[in-house]
Amino acid sequence: MRLKVIYKGKYTAGLLWRDETGYHFEYDDAFISNENTFPISVNMPKSQKKFDSDRLFANFQSMLSEGFNRELQCKALGIDTNDDWNLLKFTCEKDTIGAITIANIEEA
Repeated sequence: MRLKVIYKGKYTAGLLWRDETGYHFEYDDAFISNENTFPISVNMPKSQKKFDSDRLFANFQSMLSEGFNRELQCKALGIDTNDDWNLLKFTCEKDTIGAITIANIEEA
């Protein structure tokens, strides 16, 4: 499954996905060329198109709740408290801190 990363509610920054090799993020070409947008993280400059990691990137990890709130969210969603991917997918679509939100992409 791929997730669309949205910047300031109106720009598609790129796509985030995970597979058997890890986590991946790729900037959208229009986002890179848009002078009104900034990188989604200081660790993910727009001068580089694709990023790979063996764990969820820190800027996405920081969007997730912690402690008791995380436990409550995971219990309500029926997911494991260590499941960062699904927690991101189910809780970061609207009311997030910062300029980034996540949207699920329906895959055929």
